Amino acid sequence: MTDFLLFNKLAEMNREMTPERLFHEKGVGAYGEFNLYMPFSDYTKADFLNKMEGSTEVFVRFSRALGRRGSAETARDIRGMSVKFFTEGGDYDLLCQNMPIFFINEAGKFSDLYHALRPENGLSHDRQRFWEFMANNPESFHLIMWLFTNKGTIKSYRYMESYSVNTYVWRNQDDKTFYVRYQWLPLMGNKNISAQEAEFLAGYDPDALTNDLYNAIEGEIYPEYELSVQLIPENAAKEFHFDILNKTIIWPERACPHIKVGKLTLNRLPSDFHDEVEMCYFSPSNIVPGIEIPNDELLALMCFAHDDGWRNRRR
Repeated sequence: MTDFLLFNKLAEMNREMTPERLFHEKGVGAYGEFNLYMPFSDYTKADFLNKMEGSTEVFVRFSRALGRRGSAETARDIRGMSVKFFTEGGDYDLLCQNMPIFFINEAGKFSDLYHALRPENGLSHDRQRFWEFMANNPESFHLIMWLFTNKGTIKSYRYMESYSVNTYVWRNQDDKTFYVRYQWLPLMGNKNISAQEAEFLAGYDPDALTNDLYNAIEGEIYPEYELSVQLIPENAAKEFHFDILNKTIIWPERACPHIKVGKLTLNRLPSDFHDEVEMCYFSPSNIVPGIEIPNDELLALMCFAHDDGWRNRRR
């Protein structure tokens, strides 16, 4: 019992298991590059949205919102697409999901939402608690209507569109500000699967989405996505009849048309899954000059939740 080197080795082994994320635990990642279509200096001073020379390196993590380690990837759920831009002004994180809206818009309801979504015993979901929350918060039914279509059972991350949901602020060199929402569109098209096919794949190939992404990149069939934005000048925000920060509603495209920004291409797989994918840290608070967080209580709470979750996981 005096082999302290063995004790230290066992102690290190016990600490190899990192605490899991509250949401989006099961994920897969890939590296790539982002190429700008045109400079956006009229709207933002962010360097990676203005420099046409070269490309910006990115890392993307796809995930299931309620998927734990070992769970089936095709189960009905919300999917995340978090993009980290490695810019000259610092790392910028753009967190998106494949649904254009969120369950709630009030920060005080987030803890109740968490308990309604996560299984109480760690194994099975409490359907009664879930539907009681939805019934008591009718703004959630906009997302439910999207979730219970084939959009909730996707075919592949390569065919998945994604939305920022949150509203952010762009600021240009002249100190003019614009409210902005982002959207990623897969250039290979948008494809979903039926509930029956999703159930079949859950048993036949639980890691179907991960395998599909890895096999495509290894076969040099590189996934491509186009980034577009909707912009509202700050001085024109009051003219709209809706709250532009509200996450449970969609900005009308007729009033706020999409502007194409650039193309993202995924072309390289991580070499160490744990260090590069499992321990990758994304947060809305990771911004760069030219991009800001608006006065939004729920988004501020999300910034704290992501940052504090990372502090807990990296110990």
